[in-house]
Amino acid sequence: MKQKPNSIPERSNPRSSPESISNLYGGLKVTVIGAVVNLILAVFKFMIGTTGNSRALVADAVHSVSDLITDIVVLLGIHFGNLPADHDHHYGHKKIETVSEIVLGLFLIIVAVKLAYDSGSALWFKKIVRPTSITLIAAIVSIISKELLYRWTKKVGQRLKSGVIIANAWHHRTDAYSSIAVLVGLVFTRISSALVFMDAVVSLVVSVMILKIAWGITSGGFKRIIDTAPPSNYIEETLELIRSYPGVKNPHNLKMRYVGNAIYMEVHIEVEPDISVKQGHNIAGGVKHMIKNHHKNVIDVIVHVEPLKNG
Repeated sequence: MKQKPNSIPERSNPRSSPESISNLYGGLKVTVIGAVVNLILAVFKFMIGTTGNSRALVADAVHSVSDLITDIVVLLGIHFGNLPADHDHHYGHKKIETVSEIVLGLFLIIVAVKLAYDSGSALWFKKIVRPTSITLIAAIVSIISKELLYRWTKKVGQRLKSGVIIANAWHHRTDAYSSIAVLVGLVFTRISSALVFMDAVVSLVVSVMILKIAWGITSGGFKRIIDTAPPSNYIEETLELIRSYPGVKNPHNLKMRYVGNAIYMEVHIEVEPDISVKQGHNIAGGVKHMIKNHHKNVIDVIVHVEPLKNG
């Protein structure tokens, strides 16, 4: 049956089942609540940090913003990942997620550099004010909140078998770690006035942590948007998987590219030259189904069937 001009090939949507809808809701729920918690913590720590004279707590507030950015990217991924392809977007809308990552990551890099500069200047010119005791409470609240959020998000991610939600859980855990560092620094400043410089030191350390996270977000998004291939071990594993399928000979010219965090794949395989067209088609379909079952982030696979050259 011929397709109409400019029509979009229909693809089955495995996300339309009741179980998939429930999983989608679960992923959205934990991410939205995480985003709200991160927003509240960021505002809370920023206000206490500025009024309580703690550069480290202000830097930690920005770290919470980095988690908020991750939450936003995850939400975009969940939303746009469920939008079907249309006449203007044949491969869907997932690259909107990648563009968001890059923009938000660049913003975070600028903020991290500014925080590091301010902390370094405070240390160099010895312009440091002793933080007030209320900043300790803010750091403790942050640690407890982020650890609870980490455990819940990780549990949901494992239940849904969602790599992006599990990764988001670890972002919550890194925020808890930075809050622990802030708390230690603040305790030192309360022990002795001679140790007030520790607040600026911790602020500088947290700024570097934010810069590292921001660079990872930005560079990862940039690599995906210019069609950088997945790691070589992922490619080799896929080739071995294809070789294992009955009837497949010499898989080659394997190409992969990212669309958002998903992967589109193309591969050439050789089959015995005397088999029927239907048999070759069935082998190609089997290879496609096997790859998508093995790699859950693979959205589509194009399999080109060729006659065995030495057959």
